[in-house]
Amino acid sequence: MIQDNASFTFLHRIEEVELNIEDGRWQSALALVLTLPDICGGIAFPEIVKRYRDGRAVLDRNQRPTRDVGNQYIRWFDTYAAPFFKVSAQDISPYICGERCWQLRCEYLHQNKGFANTEDNTSIRFHLGVNCGTSVCQLDRIGSDNSLMDIRIDIEQFCRRMCQAVRAYYEAVHTEKDFNLYNTPVLDFIKASQDEQSNATIVIMCSNSAYGNGLKLALQRLSKNILVFETPQAVRKKLSKKKHMLWVVTEALTKQPDQPWRADKRTPVILLSNQPESEITIEKNAGKLIILPMPVLPGSLRNAVKAYLLLKEEAYGIR
Repeated sequence: MIQDNASFTFLHRIEEVELNIEDGRWQSALALVLTLPDICGGIAFPEIVKRYRDGRAVLDRNQRPTRDVGNQYIRWFDTYAAPFFKVSAQDISPYICGERCWQLRCEYLHQNKGFANTEDNTSIRFHLGVNCGTSVCQLDRIGSDNSLMDIRIDIEQFCRRMCQAVRAYYEAVHTEKDFNLYNTPVLDFIKASQDEQSNATIVIMCSNSAYGNGLKLALQRLSKNILVFETPQAVRKKLSKKKHMLWVVTEALTKQPDQPWRADKRTPVILLSNQPESEITIEKNAGKLIILPMPVLPGSLRNAVKAYLLLKEEAYGIR
């Protein structure tokens, strides 16, 4: 199985936030969107690491510097996301800064506290809302000394603005930063069992190299060993006595002399032809020849190859 085709990428995470917004799944949208600056902070500021008082970097068990996740998060937000979190474009400052966003992230993801609570030691409290019509419903200061602040946040607008910020950052730096390092490999067990790659060698004979490589691409999930040749001479030179399990031959090559697959009575052939099957006269043992019309459909070709590979692997005990 090609693992990259079943991985959660950075862009997939943004898209999932947007899907949760459309479905009104506010808790899921907010939880996921608050993790995006974690990723971006690590990419943008890898030099920000935890340090001892003497300045030495704190090393993890692999002897690598340990990320200072909080400061990376805050720095990225203040540098790249802040312009997207202004109530109006004329505002000098955003309504929420990196430090407050980090606080929201930690309280919401890990503690579920700080929301309309009355703890004496809580100087800033978040109030989450929907249908506020803006990114921030209201900023309130309570108390004679203005020591207590309530930040009221519209979840939908907050998530949309964060998605805009991270997309803008991705577009600006993805050619120089490797976001693939932050993919989450995910194995689709059903697909893996359906498309398990064989060790069988498939030989494709096609005088048109582009078409031959297209056939190889259509079959690459089925076998690790696929060889493409344009001439019979190239086949004999390369294969020699190498054992293979299947020929895939285009009709044009049937007209060339000294075809190695004609003398091979044991190995099955899939012939891709424009001619009606009744007009094709190729001697082959029963069950060893399949004729598919050209241009061949990728699904039809894969199904034919799967049938032969399963028969051969069962016969020879190859897995």
